[in-house]
Amino acid sequence: MSSNAFVQSPTSRSRRCLLGSLAALPLALCLVPGALHAQQPAPFKIGALSDMSGIVVDLSGPGTVTAMKLAVEDFGGSVLGRPIQILEADHLNKPDVGITAARKWYDEGVSAIFDIGITSVALGVQELAKDKNKLVVYLSSASSDLTGKNCSPNGIHWTYNNYSQALGVTKFYTDAGEKNWYFMTVDYAYGVNVQRDTTAMIEAGGGKITGAARHPFDTKDFSSDLLKAQGSNANVIALATTTAHVANIVKQADEFGIRPKQKLAALSLTLHDVKGMGLPTAQGLIVTAPFYWDQNDESRAFAKRYFERFKKMPNMVQASAYGAVMHYLNAVKAVGEDDAAKVAAKMKETPINDFMTKNGRIRADGRVIRDMYIYRVKAPSASKGEWDLYETLATIPGEEAFQKADPALCPLVKG
Repeated sequence: MSSNAFVQSPTSRSRRCLLGSLAALPLALCLVPGALHAQQPAPFKIGALSDMSGIVVDLSGPGTVTAMKLAVEDFGGSVLGRPIQILEADHLNKPDVGITAARKWYDEGVSAIFDIGITSVALGVQELAKDKNKLVVYLSSASSDLTGKNCSPNGIHWTYNNYSQALGVTKFYTDAGEKNWYFMTVDYAYGVNVQRDTTAMIEAGGGKITGAARHPFDTKDFSSDLLKAQGSNANVIALATTTAHVANIVKQADEFGIRPKQKLAALSLTLHDVKGMGLPTAQGLIVTAPFYWDQNDESRAFAKRYFERFKKMPNMVQASAYGAVMHYLNAVKAVGEDDAAKVAAKMKETPINDFMTKNGRIRADGRVIRDMYIYRVKAPSASKGEWDLYETLATIPGEEAFQKADPALCPLVKG
């Protein structure tokens, strides 16, 4: 008879145990009903919800899962006496798919969901996590509204946001005296947020906006909008769109001969976009990020381990996944229970120190404050290897890299 029969029939098992040694049953089977389950504690579940196959898969996706697994391994594989299990789901960049997956996970006992990405899914999960009293930690999501008008005690915005990512390139060209800007903006919440926040930076620096064009998320041909931008005679064309769109726009802009007469300000650009474009196309572009794999000895050590596992160098989102999971699990361990409010409070009161971030902190609104760096993409002649892509230009201190917390927008912030 199989062991499953004993689990399903406790009365039969008790009778056999009372018969004594004739049954020759293992001692464990003679325990009270439920004892077998007690010996195998339920897994402690966390989820990785991301674009796993679509247009921005290289921004996070399976690469982020790889970093999360490294963190779990280094943590020891278990917490609160339970083995840690990472679940994965592809939201396909569709709000209904993503929110349905998140709801299912939370209902099935997932304690925290990491990553998310696309703003429309992130905003939905933000509300869901609050309703379910669970946690969500945003890695590749960029909307500053997650810690503004849509802030939540159950949401932590970990890696960066659209403001911090746009700040470096905007500051670079503003300081260079470029005053007139034209926007090419993806027509959904993220693009609107980027244009809004970057416009404020430009105008604060004495610049002005000469025009803007919006494109759908699934656009691949940008010729019409590029001709409008070229005709505007703006000094800088600001690309308020996703990382995947930027690569296509830059390539098509070169076909129209837009550079170097007009500068291209890629307001969302990552390591894998640059790698995909190639240095002959990407050289000279300005990137703002909290991490570059070749930044220092610690970042190189992590990158080496990651590359051995994933066969690519980590970008800022993928690297940040390691620290986010480690910080979260340490908070769970310190609290001694899986309570969302207590764990979030512990995460906020504990400084962030890892290979990517030194003396970082989580504000009351959920925003992680960390230094950001301004990089310039190297010329092919300056690169010493396949992944030697950036040179560091400047550091933006964390307190300057992100907007100030606004009590008028987020009730979690004290006035």
